[in-house]
Amino acid sequence: MNFSLLWDNLRRTIRYRLIWLVLACVLPVWLAAGFLVAFVYQEKKGAIEANMLATARGMVQVADRELDNATASLVALATSPALDQRDFPAFHRQAKELLRSYEGADIVLADSTGQQLVNTYRAPGTPLPKRAISSAVRRIFEEGKPGVSGLFKGALTGRHLIGVDVPVTRGGAVLFDLAMTMPVDRIAAILQAQPLPAGWVGLIMDDSRTVVSRTLYPERHVGTRIPPLMGLAPGQMERTREFVSLDNVRALAAISKSPFSGWAVVIHVPLGIVQAELENWVRWVTAGTLLLSLLGVALALGIGRGIGSAVQSLIPPALDLAEGKLVSPPKSGLKEIDSVAEALGAASGLLKDMTDDLRRSNRELEEFAAVASHDLQEPLRKISAFGERLRENHAQALDEQGLDFLRRMESATERMQHLIQDLLEYSRVTTRPNPFVRTDLGELVRDVLADLEGAVAETGAEVTVGELPQAEVDASQMRRVFQNLLSNALKYRRPSIPPQVGVTGRVVLEDGTELAEITVSDNGIGFEDQFAEKIFQPFQRLHGRNKYPGTGIGLAIVRKSVERHGGTVSARSAPGEGSFFIISIPLKQLQASA
Repeated sequence: MNFSLLWDNLRRTIRYRLIWLVLACVLPVWLAAGFLVAFVYQEKKGAIEANMLATARGMVQVADRELDNATASLVALATSPALDQRDFPAFHRQAKELLRSYEGADIVLADSTGQQLVNTYRAPGTPLPKRAISSAVRRIFEEGKPGVSGLFKGALTGRHLIGVDVPVTRGGAVLFDLAMTMPVDRIAAILQAQPLPAGWVGLIMDDSRTVVSRTLYPERHVGTRIPPLMGLAPGQMERTREFVSLDNVRALAAISKSPFSGWAVVIHVPLGIVQAELENWVRWVTAGTLLLSLLGVALALGIGRGIGSAVQSLIPPALDLAEGKLVSPPKSGLKEIDSVAEALGAASGLLKDMTDDLRRSNRELEEFAAVASHDLQEPLRKISAFGERLRENHAQALDEQGLDFLRRMESATERMQHLIQDLLEYSRVTTRPNPFVRTDLGELVRDVLADLEGAVAETGAEVTVGELPQAEVDASQMRRVFQNLLSNALKYRRPSIPPQVGVTGRVVLEDGTELAEITVSDNGIGFEDQFAEKIFQPFQRLHGRNKYPGTGIGLAIVRKSVERHGGTVSARSAPGEGSFFIISIPLKQLQASA
């Protein structure tokens, strides 16, 4: 399969041009869609980040509300008269009553040394240990302000706890630290109460970046102090960024920090999930754009097929028009093509009139040529006959000059007869054509060489014939073409150098048409390249007839015959370097005869 030919034919079709037109129209849409996708991609990513940040902010507010409620309860309990009277058993009972609202929590009362005075986890009067002096406890006695401790382990329970501390003041002096310790389960319940999308992870950490609770694998990470993952600047309470999570997964994270407790909530989601969501949207947009583009191309193909069919419907009328027939092309419904069809119809009428006139003129010319040939050759035959009698019967009566005149007369008569025959043949190239028939051009050349066998032997010529293609030709005319070219190759030879004549051929593609290109070459005397066109004109000779006999019609017949086949003939040469004659004719003719 000749893919080059198929591609060349495809790119010349209307459908091909329409596809490029659609693509040219769609390209700006694709570019705009690309920019839109990139913009919306960032917008959607920003929306996801905003959603994560809002979720983290909401969780911080819930946690602060829980700690605020505990603080308010402790502030109220710190006003108990039992503390004024140092009635710790009575205070123990009051604290237990308060803890009914805080399941799992305990209340601890300690002095400035950290010595526990009351611990609801133990019965009244039970010896109690000292508390660890945390930063929150120090602030209670130094600043007299409530505070929230970080995560710690209870001295008695050994559980992970968090504490809310408030000062017990009397007369402007801080006497005790009143603290409520709660298990981290209470904070974990805040995370569990907030429904997170699939794949999202929530984490609460205290002001020392110790994990208080985590929705994923809490048993692994609660109590673990983590490095500064989010990189909050001083005074900055919120931000989003990408980081590597505790599970060593690249993630997109949002953090919101409490101004009250210094605690923070981190919401993060693996980048793979974020990108999958965004890429899914991008795929839908891309698929939609591609689908619309394909629909546009399909529409262009459909329209192109309709236009192509309408154009191709003009081919049969055009072929009929070439044969001089009257045509009436069908209507296609397309204004421009219908205009061409109407023009073809009008042209067919004009062409038929012109063809009829031309045929009548050719017929008259042929009749004139036949009459002229007969009328001209009849006197020549008589001159030739009388000259022959004169030579046979009265040659002895003629002197040398008379015999020379007789020879000149006979030679001129012979040249005139050849000239009349050549002119008659030249006129019959178009007036008496034969049908085009598929012919082996190599076989045709070999037949011509058989006729020239004597001349080939006489000159000692070496003739090589390559593989020639088959083509639809008027065999008799092409035979004369090859005969004229090969005869000239033998005639115009260099003295004392045997002629070397070559005939080669190949098939070439030109403007989508397959052509047979035949080259006839020789090593003869050659000619100046400036005469390459002149030699194909009738009666044009580059040498005197005494040196190289002939009528000057042979190459004119060659060109006219080749042009009748829809082809071209050209020549190139240089003095003393031989000549090349190149013939190009279509392998297939558009019509059976001309």
